[in-house]
Amino acid sequence: MMKTLLNKQEGKNYATSKGCKSELMKTKYRTLFISDVHMGSKISRSRCLNEFLKAVEAEKIVLLGDIIDVSAIKRKFYWDPDHNALIRRLFKMVKKGVEVIYIPGNHDKDLRDMAGFDFAGIKIRKEDIHTTADSRRLLLLHGDKFDGVLNEKLMFLYTLGDRCYDIALLLSRVINRALMLFGYDWSLSRYLKTKVKNVVKFINDFEHLVVAEAKNRKVDGIICGHIHTPELRMIDGYLYANCGCWTENMSAVAESMTGEIELINLDAFAMSELSKNIKEEMYVEETEHFQTIGA
Repeated sequence: MMKTLLNKQEGKNYATSKGCKSELMKTKYRTLFISDVHMGSKISRSRCLNEFLKAVEAEKIVLLGDIIDVSAIKRKFYWDPDHNALIRRLFKMVKKGVEVIYIPGNHDKDLRDMAGFDFAGIKIRKEDIHTTADSRRLLLLHGDKFDGVLNEKLMFLYTLGDRCYDIALLLSRVINRALMLFGYDWSLSRYLKTKVKNVVKFINDFEHLVVAEAKNRKVDGIICGHIHTPELRMIDGYLYANCGCWTENMSAVAESMTGEIELINLDAFAMSELSKNIKEEMYVEETEHFQTIGA
């Protein structure tokens, strides 16, 4: 797992690689920011997100859009048990006292009509302002509001069109599974994003538009999603954090108990290890339970 941490005082990146079991199983966060899960499509890694949420604790979770891919469901209905399991996990966390805020994106924009409502404990907002433990004010939104400003040709190149993008991700998974047998973790879509000049320009333009919004709103930074590219850095003195996604990446932004903002980026190997550790702990708990009953 790669974890990038951005400190308020210095504004620098610190990257360390640590094992899932030693870190994730013990980590408590003040806030988790998650976006672009795309439940309702075959590219969603909802099972991985569910495993991650089992392994961490948070006082607050902000869902920054495209959690449910209503657009994909309208094209062709798809829903699997992993999606149900993740939704049950979120409601279970709400029941335990975790504050959950849902800010819809462009793929679940129908839910924007419900802004201001509380759905079984999940608060729906069009956007929000989050105040960190160290008193920074961060604007929270999905990020699709800037699509009309960006060059439409670059937007098409970035997404490859919704359907082509889905195909690229499915193909990437097949290739990645084969490469994992030889110890490699690689993504076709991530490779294209970092190598195609116009796509790189699109991402850079998006980041600077988002930061300009933070300046106009007189906040200390912004946390968003939308472009499926996890990032955490300072731009012109403002914090820019992008949650990435749970389709091609497995990433989230988190706030520590002291207010530090972190980027959590899990690779396939870390996720596999995390899943194994959770199953081991569940087995130990069940064994201890039976031993107690039999004592």
